Amino acid sequence: MSYAKNLLSRGEEVVFESRQHWLAVLGQTWLFVMGAILVLAVLIWATSSDLGSIEGGVQVASLVLLIISLAYLGLKIWAWRNQEYLITNRRVIKAEGIFNKQMGDSSLEKVNDARLTQSWLGRIFDYGNLDIMTASDQAEKGMVNDFPMMAEPVKFKVAMLNQKERLEFPDLAPPPPQRPAPAPEMQRAEPMPPRAGSTQVSEVRSDGASATPPSSAPAPAVAAAGSGDVAKTLESLAGLRDKGLITAEEYEAKKRELLERM
Repeated sequence: MSYAKNLLSRGEEVVFESRQHWLAVLGQTWLFVMGAILVLAVLIWATSSDLGSIEGGVQVASLVLLIISLAYLGLKIWAWRNQEYLITNRRVIKAEGIFNKQMGDSSLEKVNDARLTQSWLGRIFDYGNLDIMTASDQAEKGMVNDFPMMAEPVKFKVAMLNQKERLEFPDLAPPPPQRPAPAPEMQRAEPMPPRAGSTQVSEVRSDGASATPPSSAPAPAVAAAGSGDVAKTLESLAGLRDKGLITAEEYEAKKRELLERM
């Protein structure tokens, strides 16, 4: 995590982040860029040409100058990457430096004015100079928070003014967006298997298979004519018992009833 973000207080959130435009780095290092290109060309020329006794000295000097130029460019780019211009819901923060950090912050409640200056080139490449004047003691002495050649200065200023308005007029601030709760997953109802002892038996086929059971399934009517009908009825009841449509107790009860009628 960055240096400035590690110093945020409880409940403080970053709403916008920026730094200097890359053209600012180019403006500070263009001489070293041109020098590095020139030194590299001299080094290549000295390596490919026969300069006699001075060849080694020219190569060493060119190599040293090239290393110095590249090291300076690397430090400038590293320092640029460590710049932090932050707008939080409470403060304006400016942090700079690689090893030795320099950090300044101003409460949004103390911000009195913000002056933005953009040239025609700055409007094309989206950079500008932003000066923030606060109500602190330094501001009374003429001090301002200076952000030179800031990238996206318009968005930075708008974000700062919006957060300042939310602090001063909390009733006008829109409520934070709430993510809708996910809908519960629908579960497919599984068919319940027929329960032994239920009364949902419709009829008994001759082969022992059962059809769709109605609400009431009485046992087949028992014919009191002869033993042949009784035996066929017992076979049907046994088939119902084996399929689990009637219990063994119901089967034994019907069996005793049939046997008593013979």
